[in-house]
Amino acid sequence: MKRKRLLSIAMSTVMAMSMSMTALATSAGTTIGVSGVSGGFTTPDTPVVQEDSIILYKEITAYNPEECVVNAPTITYTYTVTAGEAKNIYDDVSAHAPAVNVHAVTKAGITDNVKVTTSLNGTDTTEDATGTLALTPATSLEASANGKANRFPVTIDFSNITWTGSGVYRYVITETASEYTTSGVMDGDITAVRYLDVYVMDCPTGTTDTAPATPDGYVVYGYVCFTNNNDIDAKDTPTTTTVEDAGKTEGFVSTTAIDPVSGDPVDVTADSYHTFNLKVGKTLINDKAMNTNEFPFTITLENTTVTGAVLPIMTITGNATQTDLTAGSITATWEPTIANGATVTYTGIPCGTTVTIYETNNVAGTTYSSESDGAVTNADAKSIYTNEKSNEARIDNTVALTKATANYTVTFTNTLLQISPTGVVIRFAPYMLMLATGIFLLVFCRRRRENDLSDQF
Repeated sequence: MKRKRLLSIAMSTVMAMSMSMTALATSAGTTIGVSGVSGGFTTPDTPVVQEDSIILYKEITAYNPEECVVNAPTITYTYTVTAGEAKNIYDDVSAHAPAVNVHAVTKAGITDNVKVTTSLNGTDTTEDATGTLALTPATSLEASANGKANRFPVTIDFSNITWTGSGVYRYVITETASEYTTSGVMDGDITAVRYLDVYVMDCPTGTTDTAPATPDGYVVYGYVCFTNNNDIDAKDTPTTTTVEDAGKTEGFVSTTAIDPVSGDPVDVTADSYHTFNLKVGKTLINDKAMNTNEFPFTITLENTTVTGAVLPIMTITGNATQTDLTAGSITATWEPTIANGATVTYTGIPCGTTVTIYETNNVAGTTYSSESDGAVTNADAKSIYTNEKSNEARIDNTVALTKATANYTVTFTNTLLQISPTGVVIRFAPYMLMLATGIFLLVFCRRRRENDLSDQF
């Protein structure tokens, strides 16, 4: 079906009441199409009845230098539905026989008994004309270096509406969120307002058993979601703003919109969340007896921008131990213990987090040379005896809300320092004493001989 034909659901009340229709059997609600339109005509003047609820989408694009799954931050989006204003709509001639551009003026949407429903983590939230989409670290996001779109359904339910007649009802859907920045979520270029036209007609006699009619006997046969509060003119020679000018969309998602001033297409982005990963590992040299010994590490994280609750995903390999992480501020201290060849990985640290890492020597009576690699600023080599700390490795990821350029694998290497034999002085002292004694006796004897010779003369 051609693009204009999908938009032909805008029509006058008189024609709508005389049309036949095809029922759509589904209980989950109608999903808005990629074109921003749900519904259309199968043949001229024959619309397809839709469910009494429409599913729009909220999109968050998650970024990470590698393809992985991260936990979402803590942010709540609120969606409020209000009545729209009157606008002119002209549909396409191909929708009718004989061909005609049917004209209608939108009605103010009826908000009494409108339900806004979201479903996340198995929990539904439903309120009159208002609903919330609450993301928490219990929600998973797919991420990649180029960004992956994660979409969440927001359902607008009109099943309990008492319509005042056939026609096109215009609604305004406004999104608000108070935790931008503190959650680590960057507000996208997309606007925070969407407009939804709902196409309603009287349910013809004999079809109520198959068509999802509202209590007053009306049915919904189309939805159009768009970004600009325009007239919509599908005539071959438009006299007002065109179909394209409306900026049709699937909801609060990235799209190509029409600039209302220049009329040019513009790519607009959805909200985004930027993270990086950290792997901390251990290498031990010259001390295989301690291969399974887990050295204590201290990892300190600080982020002055992202203060909401987050939860990086922790993965352990080999002989390493750490208490399970819990959702909370990323400004925290973690204390894993890591043995030779083992690693602890933290996936989904919000960008803008500075990390410092050091280890402590917990092996009694032993000295190691400790140094790191893989950090932005590595720990220089330092001899650490029992209970002494190494120098710090540091990762300065100080720019919040922007894409990370790399993940980090920081490995601390301990090289056992061999002490020289403690008997070195004892072993050489007798020989040094014998040598000194011999020199003394030689000098003494020579002087005595010289003295004896002088006495003879």
